[in-house]
Amino acid sequence: MGSSRQLGVVVAAGLLAVAGLGSAGTAQAQGAGEGWYTGFGVAQVRLGFKAADFAIGPAGTASTFDDTNAGYRFFAGYRLNRWFALEGGYDNLGHHRARLTNASGVAQVEYRPDALRLSGVGSLALGDTGFSAFGKIGFGVSRVRENTANLPPVAGRGEFAARDWRMSPVVGAGVQVQLPRGLALRAEYEQYVEVGEAPMPTGRARAGLWSLSLMYLF
Repeated sequence: MGSSRQLGVVVAAGLLAVAGLGSAGTAQAQGAGEGWYTGFGVAQVRLGFKAADFAIGPAGTASTFDDTNAGYRFFAGYRLNRWFALEGGYDNLGHHRARLTNASGVAQVEYRPDALRLSGVGSLALGDTGFSAFGKIGFGVSRVRENTANLPPVAGRGEFAARDWRMSPVVGAGVQVQLPRGLALRAEYEQYVEVGEAPMPTGRARAGLWSLSLMYLF
């Protein structure tokens, strides 16, 4: 799972940096002050598979990946002030596949990641437009569920069903626009530095997601 101490240092430094970014916009910040918010979004998820982790089977076995799929997210947070919030949420990172092909046929590895995350969010209002830009950094605890099909004749090993948990840094950025009746719309990109483990099972990947979310500010 890597060094939790190093991860803690990275996250702590990142949260301080985001907090500093938020406080830099004091003179221009607009919108709601402290309080709770919640939201739901849809996402397009792209995984950057580490191909070497899936290089199983005899010589001449080729690996291909279905690396893009739809996902969704739920989140909630608390605004400590106009410029900084703490946010937690659940991200479904889609349903993906790795395929192994050789003279014996095609085998399939289903790869289904999801994650819980906690982030610090620093915001900066863009004048009086109702728009704001934000950056976030934190950590996530991801889960990868994996199942195989037709693996014995292709890869020379038995079928498996695996599950792996991993802690990973999470970074992101986006824009948000205030709407009437306490609503807001958020567009953002977020990346989990790594999900899964090596060697197989389960194999590693980098997870990036573009999302559009509707929020309600209490």
